[in-house]
Amino acid sequence: MASVALYGLLCVIWGSTWLVIKLGYGGLGPFTVAALRFLLAGAVLTAIVPALGARWPRRRIEWVVVLCVGVVLFAADYGLIYWGEQFIDSGLTAILFATLPLFTVALAHVYIPGDRITGRKLAGTLLAFLGVVALFGESLRLDTEKLGPMAAIIVASVCAAAAGVVTKRHGATLHAAALNAPAMLIGGVVLAATALATGEHLHLPSDAGTWLAISYLAFFGSVVSFLVYFSLLKTWSVTSLSFISVFTPAIALGLGFVFLDERPTLWTAVGTILILAGVALALAKSTPKTQLPTPNHSQRPTSKLS
Repeated sequence: MASVALYGLLCVIWGSTWLVIKLGYGGLGPFTVAALRFLLAGAVLTAIVPALGARWPRRRIEWVVVLCVGVVLFAADYGLIYWGEQFIDSGLTAILFATLPLFTVALAHVYIPGDRITGRKLAGTLLAFLGVVALFGESLRLDTEKLGPMAAIIVASVCAAAAGVVTKRHGATLHAAALNAPAMLIGGVVLAATALATGEHLHLPSDAGTWLAISYLAFFGSVVSFLVYFSLLKTWSVTSLSFISVFTPAIALGLGFVFLDERPTLWTAVGTILILAGVALALAKSTPKTQLPTPNHSQRPTSKLS
């Protein structure tokens, strides 16, 4: 029950981050803002690791996992998200990133023993994705001039899937804090280097609103959420956790209803039902069929008279 509550917490936190990212650039370049987020989060986690009694990575494979998460997840994934969301709205961003379970199912099938694609899992994943699309059915507008930013968000979901699959297979020995602290610092440094390489001027925000957004994303959207995510990954399947990406758009719409007085529509209800049905279908365990013993006709009954 506690793990389910933590799963729900992740949905709520990451459901709020799309809008906060959209509002939190503060005149800074996308890679600069992302670098600040993860450098701040990495510094906080570095201080937390000794307090938790966690050991730092030691073995080569552990550092490979840290490097993969730092470069592929925190640098590439979030760099693409921050860059792409400058040009498209947060709702479309959430829809595109909801392709994450599709890529996770495919990569897990190849890389994680025992996590195979089944017809039920694939059908449920597609149904949940259609539910996300339905959530924004009335407001969805595709602009062909923004294919680049849209493709960036899809590539970001591939990066997130790859990092999750690698961590699931090779990161079981690492404490979540000891994994995230160096990985976030690596990601922050790569993002800062990318900012310089693309002509962004690295500097700190000058207004309180941007600092508030970065602080929220660093502490709740990074420190808290990724500690929970990588802790759950030790016992949950990577496919199960990837479905957070289809719940977060519904959470974002719910927060808009509570705080912004946005009215739900029929599409909202249809989308929510499809998401719940799709996730339930994808994660349902098939019941093994009981086979009746096959009679062996080759054996003749033994006569008592013989």
